[in-house]
Amino acid sequence: MGNLYKDKLSGSRIGIVFGAFAPCHIGHLEVIMQAKKENDGCVVIVCGQEGDFGEPFGLDVYRRFRYMRELFADDNQIYVVMAAGQAIPQKEIEWKSWLEIINLKIADSLQHSDAQKIWYTGKIAQAEALASESAEEVHLVDTTLYPVTGLNIRTDALRYFNAIALPFRRAFTKKVLVLGAPSGGKTTLVKDLAKLYSCPYSFEYSRQYQEESNVNDFELDGMDYQRLVTGQFQLNRDTIADPASQGMAILDTDVMVTKVYARLGAKDVDYAITSEEYAIVEQSANAFIARQLWDLILVVPPTLKYVDDGYRNMEFSEDTFLTTIHEMMLEEIGRSGNLDKVVMLDAKGIGDKDEFSYFARYKQAKEAIDRLMGHKQDTSDN
Repeated sequence: MGNLYKDKLSGSRIGIVFGAFAPCHIGHLEVIMQAKKENDGCVVIVCGQEGDFGEPFGLDVYRRFRYMRELFADDNQIYVVMAAGQAIPQKEIEWKSWLEIINLKIADSLQHSDAQKIWYTGKIAQAEALASESAEEVHLVDTTLYPVTGLNIRTDALRYFNAIALPFRRAFTKKVLVLGAPSGGKTTLVKDLAKLYSCPYSFEYSRQYQEESNVNDFELDGMDYQRLVTGQFQLNRDTIADPASQGMAILDTDVMVTKVYARLGAKDVDYAITSEEYAIVEQSANAFIARQLWDLILVVPPTLKYVDDGYRNMEFSEDTFLTTIHEMMLEEIGRSGNLDKVVMLDAKGIGDKDEFSYFARYKQAKEAIDRLMGHKQDTSDN
């Protein structure tokens, strides 16, 4: 376990590595490891500006700083700092001014002000500029064994996914959300797709919560829904960050669904949650919803053939109620600005004889995921 507050680096020789780390990848790590192992420690400086090239991927400079600290939380020889903001000049234009500010950041990381600083970089232009503007030692690290760049990853993340440092992978993981009214086969579909693509998946958190708490739908109050909102968000977040991921995670339900059920309960006097409590839940849910970035949303329409699974109240079995839940979920997706990510799994059976077909929906979901992941369909007879 890493300490939340690390001691400043001690020793007479300290390696210095800087970069945008958008994202951090194996080439960066090679430079950092050499700087650490050849010295008494290493200061890693995360650089960036508001609106830089990391932001379209959810990697603003502060988040990159957080991820780098997470990456080296258990390493007391590495001290991570951030150099961000409009007050910091662009190094490519003003190396001297940039170095003056960066050296102040480095000084705050060291126990001894007279420690020797040794700069490390994998870029020739940066090594030359540092050697020109500073009298300190500069090492050019050979990164040819790892021919990958941040631009490579930002352009084609799936191709270079295994080169991305673990905390940063969540930003490039394709996030597939599966929503649907009760008894539509959603949970089975999620498990089947996860097996097919060998990817991590989440479950509907409310099932676990209600079983552990021995509380039914009618008894869920505002505090319960607050826990469900937080629990579902954290469960999905952990699934997306699963180290076993190879670039995709499938999520069964999200905070939008929890909000829908809370909203329905608040409108019915037989339910424990009140309108006043729902207003608080709604505010919390909206904050989480705003942080969710989806690549694909698979919506399972009501089958109108309810199967009592012993989980939801039988009140949810009414055809009109299932349709209401479905429409409210679509409304929430619209509010979140993600309607363009929706694929409605409404495929019919062979010859349209069936009102719905689990297999047809499965194939439809698979086709949508293959398009998202850039998989080519096999048209051979083998």
